[in-house]
Amino acid sequence: MAKSKRTVRAPAAARALAAAWLALAGSAAAADALRPHEVVYQFLFKGVSGGELELRLRPDNRPDTWIYETFAHPNFLASFFVSGDSVERGWFRVTATGVEPERYLLTDGSSKKDNGSDLTYDWARGRITGEARGEPLDLPLEPGTQDVMSIRAAVMVDLLAGREPHEYAMLDGRELKHYVYSRIGNARLKTDIGEYDTVIYESDRKGSDGRGRVWRYWYAPALSWLPLRAEQREDGKARMTLAIRSLRWRDVDAGATAGPAPR
Repeated sequence: MAKSKRTVRAPAAARALAAAWLALAGSAAAADALRPHEVVYQFLFKGVSGGELELRLRPDNRPDTWIYETFAHPNFLASFFVSGDSVERGWFRVTATGVEPERYLLTDGSSKKDNGSDLTYDWARGRITGEARGEPLDLPLEPGTQDVMSIRAAVMVDLLAGREPHEYAMLDGRELKHYVYSRIGNARLKTDIGEYDTVIYESDRKGSDGRGRVWRYWYAPALSWLPLRAEQREDGKARMTLAIRSLRWRDVDAGATAGPAPR
């Protein structure tokens, strides 16, 4: 993709694309339940397409450890705000109680370090350290702390285990914020990869008055609880939307593709 000189590699805009996702009895069972995949979502802002967001989940080289990656594919209009070279990556392991992040990396594709993050979780010491937005960071870890990548897997792992998504402490930028997930209903959802029964959850920041922006997710039990749609809602209307376009499972014994092939 040709890059315009006006491209702004803003981490906040990248997180707007990526922050859609916010998604097991023992660690071995949990790791087996997760399925490696590549999924592509169409991104819309107030109904106008901004391109696509691609997520890839794959096993790491250690037992029960995984890598989750996000790649932005902005269209021409969105490329003025988000670089196609931006990459977000998270390393995590699955334990008996859920997901435990190990490292988080964000690069916007430029040589500037003030827009990127590289953080390591030290659960033995109870600290998260590294650089966030180009500045040193050293914070205490709360039990169950997630980041914007690992929280996507944390919700799916909890659902696969039969646990209701609950309250999560999430590192957002340079601070920990608490988000509460609530089940609000069910829906039969038509998508580009077919029609599926879904369970709908909303995520709201703890302590909010309910008047701000909330995220709403449509999770499909038949597809290992993958979210088929996500909306950031404000005043009862969708502000940002992620709608699934394609899904490719990467299991050893399954290479099936659903929906249009990724571009």
